[in-house]
Amino acid sequence: MRSAVITGSGVGLPERVVTNEELAGLMDTADEWIVSRSGIRERRLADAGVGSSHLATVAGRTAMSDAGATNSDIDAVVVATMTPDTFAPGIAAVVQDRLGLESVPAFDIRQQCSGFLYALDMADSLVKAEKADRVLVIGAEVHAGLQPWIEDYRRTREGGAISHDRFERNTRHRGWSVLFGDGAGAVVVESSDDRDAGVLGAELHTDGSLADLIEIPNIGSLHQPFVSADDVARDEVLPTMDGRGLYRQAVRRMPEAVRSLADRLGLPAEEVDLVVAHQANERILEGVRKGLGVDEETLPSNIDRYGNTTAGTLPILFHEMRMEGRVGPGTLVAFTAFGAGAHWGALFYREPS
Repeated sequence: MRSAVITGSGVGLPERVVTNEELAGLMDTADEWIVSRSGIRERRLADAGVGSSHLATVAGRTAMSDAGATNSDIDAVVVATMTPDTFAPGIAAVVQDRLGLESVPAFDIRQQCSGFLYALDMADSLVKAEKADRVLVIGAEVHAGLQPWIEDYRRTREGGAISHDRFERNTRHRGWSVLFGDGAGAVVVESSDDRDAGVLGAELHTDGSLADLIEIPNIGSLHQPFVSADDVARDEVLPTMDGRGLYRQAVRRMPEAVRSLADRLGLPAEEVDLVVAHQANERILEGVRKGLGVDEETLPSNIDRYGNTTAGTLPILFHEMRMEGRVGPGTLVAFTAFGAGAHWGALFYREPS
């Protein structure tokens, strides 16, 4: 059986950086408050008119260049996002067209924070089933449009003032709105005859009984119309999040998945050289480190600079680790994530020697 190896990676990041101090002018918060609860110091913000497909295209093109892959080399595209440009269609077809990949199949994956993990497993399956030799895998998000403070941010940057009511509104949503940033990452997965390298295996899980941990409840086919003016006026089209519930599940499920997969593959969990974990919250990362018995060197974090980019966190962090030389020959990498749905799991990858 063929193996699936990663031959290139890239990112697509907005240039604009929004600091905690800037958010403190839009709501009742402070740098210390945000850092102590999340580890986040700044995040990237997409300009108006820039959607997830734009960042995904940049990341995909960069990854293809890194892999030395031309348009004719790519046999399939898998894109993970929870923030498509429009309600329909998804962005995979848009990205495929922008990259000039002709009529190769393009898949949209909607597993939120676990989206890239599921997408990478799908690419591995396509390669091992001999349905593709090279697959472009992308995780991309633009959360800017979901942010309750986005209009106030742009207005105040142009010299305008924020009203008391708007300040209070932003404060009501600060528990989740300070956490998210915009960004995309991508990898090229190729078939290889090296059976000791590439994707070694994956373990994916879903528990729909946990779907209300984080959701955007009042948009969709359950509602007629899909979106009502009243729901918009009441801010009931914004995300809701059970932070404590997410923390409890994430710090339990990610280590469990890594250890379970290690057992199934006959690999001691202690042999993992690098854990690329979903960047949701530094407190969660600390809990996962404790659950796996590893330090910050083995389970690194970049959440302080990007915030939670949902499906983008894994490929962005993996790309940075590659660029820093942390994914050398023979390196055993464990990808793991937990996200809305709830979806979670782990995937082991060994860099070719």
